[in-house]
Amino acid sequence: MRSLTRRTFAKLSAAAAATAVGPILAGRRLAASVTPQDDSLQSEFLIDLTLEAQSPHEVGGAGGGRLVVPVAGGTFQGPRMKGTVITPSGDWILERPDGSRVLDVRLLLQTDDAQTIYVSWRGIAYTLPGGGLFARILPVFETRAPRYAWLNNVISVGVYRSLPGKISYRVYKIL
Repeated sequence: MRSLTRRTFAKLSAAAAATAVGPILAGRRLAASVTPQDDSLQSEFLIDLTLEAQSPHEVGGAGGGRLVVPVAGGTFQGPRMKGTVITPSGDWILERPDGSRVLDVRLLLQTDDAQTIYVSWRGIAYTLPGGGLFARILPVFETRAPRYAWLNNVISVGVYRSLPGKISYRVYKIL
């Protein structure tokens, strides 16, 4: 067994410390370069989405009532795409004991140039004290269509909009 001299021990210790501390210090430099603007939340309009729902099917649920709502169709339109909602599409709603609802939506979108986009979201909805509906959704898009592949990396938020007889959301891309 070979013994270490103080000098060899010091060199090995310094090398180990540099290996461990280097990435940490580099991370601090990176974090220090972040400005308040970099961590603000900004968005841009993506699409208006309007759905035509059919009558719900009531199903029991362990955490409350479950409603399955078929979506018969609808439309979407934005600066970079437009088209229709096609079947099969629907919402699997969980009604909570407090009256709020967890939305679990899956839709097929067909663009005006015949490309298919799958979109799913979770969201929360509840009735406001004045009787209106509050709903927010988190859509996630999937497609193989090259023209719309950018959607696969989009983080988005949707805000419910009241339209008579329709379910409508304005969807924003988070920048």
